[in-house]
Amino acid sequence: MSNLDEMFMHDLHAQKLHSEFRENKRTEEQIQELFSALGYENVPSSILSRLSKLSCIEGLNVQNRNSHFQDAVEISELIDNLVADYEMTESEMNELRFACLVHDVGKSGPSEATPEQQQAFVDIFNLKFNQYVYLVKNYQVTPSELTLEKALEIKVEEGALSAERAKEIIALVVEASKHQEIKRFETKITPKIRMGLFWSAHVFWTYDILRDQGIDEKITDVASSHHMIDGSDPARIGMENVSPQMASLELVDKYQAFRVRLILADKYQAFRIRGAKSHEETVSILKKIIFERLANNLKALTLYMEALELIDKNKEIFEKELDLA
Repeated sequence: MSNLDEMFMHDLHAQKLHSEFRENKRTEEQIQELFSALGYENVPSSILSRLSKLSCIEGLNVQNRNSHFQDAVEISELIDNLVADYEMTESEMNELRFACLVHDVGKSGPSEATPEQQQAFVDIFNLKFNQYVYLVKNYQVTPSELTLEKALEIKVEEGALSAERAKEIIALVVEASKHQEIKRFETKITPKIRMGLFWSAHVFWTYDILRDQGIDEKITDVASSHHMIDGSDPARIGMENVSPQMASLELVDKYQAFRVRLILADKYQAFRIRGAKSHEETVSILKKIIFERLANNLKALTLYMEALELIDKNKEIFEKELDLA
């Protein structure tokens, strides 16, 4: 690891452990400092502004929650352990770290969203929901059934936000959707959109934001493909698109390996932190998902399983990085 890498990782780790990093909003200048450590001195201000919004959870009933930008920082640290078995240049490693830091920028809404609309999307993503099942008037519903309108109504009843703010949020996200319908019909937002579809839309917005701001195509593709295992693939890469060389770890395209590792690191962090699953439960869930999606593609299955085995082998390191040890 180079001196620059050591400085960058130390800086991330120090800030992650600092309580103010979890509780207070990061300024655009502070976020730019992280990118500068990677050699990216002029990240577009619109991206920095969105990440700054995603670093703040003030004013919302989200106790014991990291901000979404904090999640991105943690995944940047986890990735170092997942790519240690590849020979990469400092530049390639920093491209991957850049992709990790921006992979959830789409949780601030579409590329066309105004700052006020962006905050409405951030507020929705910050609200804590059970990811698997909800109880609505004594009837259990899944994210595929629960609407945005009903979800916000539940949060009003719980006291997580006011009825006035819930109404504002609906109006803002619907208006933002109108401005991107032609380019991104897959993510049209209405009050009746199902929460599962709403959550999955963020990878499409990540892709559009990074592409519209002129971010390198490789970084954009890697960052926006972290939910390919769920079927969300805005760059149309295809999670099964793995060559025999990749499967044998004689990589022709290192970025495919990057994508696999970001996909699994993101899922691992989500299940451990937001899903409150144990390491063993998380590995078992991920294994099941991988086999369900890739049972008929031995090459891709091999690559994903080898990455998952690396996660399993590094349990202690991962739990330390996520403050779960």
